[in-house]
Amino acid sequence: MSDKQKPRRVCDGIERSETRGCSRRQLLAAGVSGLTAITIAPRLASARVKVKDGLESAGALAFGPGNVLFVGDTKGAAVHAFELSSADINPQTKAVMGDARTFHGRNLIQGIDRKLAALLGTSRDQIVINDLLVHRPSKQIFLSVHRGRGPDAAPVVVGVNGNQLNVLDLDAMPHSKVRIADVPRQEILEFGQPERNLAITDITYYEGEIFVAGISNEEFASKLRRIRYPFNDRVSISSVEIWHSVHAEFETRAPIIKHLVREINNAPYLIAVYACTPLVRIPLALLRDGSHVHGETIGELGYGSTPVDMVRYIDATDGKEYLLVTNNSRGATRVAFADIDQAAPMPVNVPHNFGPAGVPQYPIALTGALHMDLVDEQWAVVIRHYPGDSARLDLHTLPLPFFFDRADQIVEMNWPGGPDPFGYHTSKPK
Repeated sequence: MSDKQKPRRVCDGIERSETRGCSRRQLLAAGVSGLTAITIAPRLASARVKVKDGLESAGALAFGPGNVLFVGDTKGAAVHAFELSSADINPQTKAVMGDARTFHGRNLIQGIDRKLAALLGTSRDQIVINDLLVHRPSKQIFLSVHRGRGPDAAPVVVGVNGNQLNVLDLDAMPHSKVRIADVPRQEILEFGQPERNLAITDITYYEGEIFVAGISNEEFASKLRRIRYPFNDRVSISSVEIWHSVHAEFETRAPIIKHLVREINNAPYLIAVYACTPLVRIPLALLRDGSHVHGETIGELGYGSTPVDMVRYIDATDGKEYLLVTNNSRGATRVAFADIDQAAPMPVNVPHNFGPAGVPQYPIALTGALHMDLVDEQWAVVIRHYPGDSARLDLHTLPLPFFFDRADQIVEMNWPGGPDPFGYHTSKPK
């Protein structure tokens, strides 16, 4: 029976599939074990096409209820939902993260780009890691990865099991997807980045909905979409306008990079960081289909940089909740949620303010971080360029609350018998 003859159905406007055949894992395994890097490409392209309902790219990741994994697909203009079973999750609760008493993380996988390249039968320069996500109950790490950098790049989702990497068999999972309209075509930004890559920049699940940030092909490009899950055929789309103090103007194009939902005075708000570079607060009540929303800019993270990732955590030393934003060309920024809740909007129609400005901000010495998530209340995991070798990409752990690995530094306290003024070797874990 051909692929076209296999049974398919449409449920409430959402395409679903009951097809079975060669799984992506089988196709990848066949290519890696029996083909050269040159001849494997058609196999991987085939795997990409055969993945349920055509997963064409793998970008932003988020977990929903019941181990549902949401995958943003910018090329396919869709969000996919894969229902992971217990067999798809390998608990990592006994994994050694490092020594929090001495602020010492460890490499879970050194040279992770090289190991992914070996797994997928290619070279490290053809590996793109698009997102990292921790399944908090099991502490297992998942990565969305592309094999290749062009239009024929093959998307996979990879699970980390100890120091091993495993391609998820997406074909074997119950699956649904919802399509996103009005995405950019193949326009190119001034310095070469395809606009289509920004169609889906982040996904957050909150109380039966996913919130999807990205841009459209419209003049007011920056969009927020809210979509019920389980999916139906309805997508609520809001245009978002913000004041950007660096450029001293209202902006409608630059997208949200990362966001989360937080309740302030019993009302839910979207807290978002933008590509260039405001911190914004948006009441969910304003995000109605067809609405044009003015987000409240409450902070400017500083010009000359782009936010990369964000996490929320509780500092065990003071019991307060914080937001940490990593950046591509400066250290990380910590902001207290108590300040986010109370911050007044920054003034608009005023001269340039290059920041940092607005809500109180505290610098955290964390650079080279590409993707980050929390493992638990004591550890974060990060894909980073090793501080001593920018060509080396590691999957590394960092202790909270300072996201600082003392092993990366050369200090007096590292010598045997050296001083211990902060009690690294004698204090109990916090």
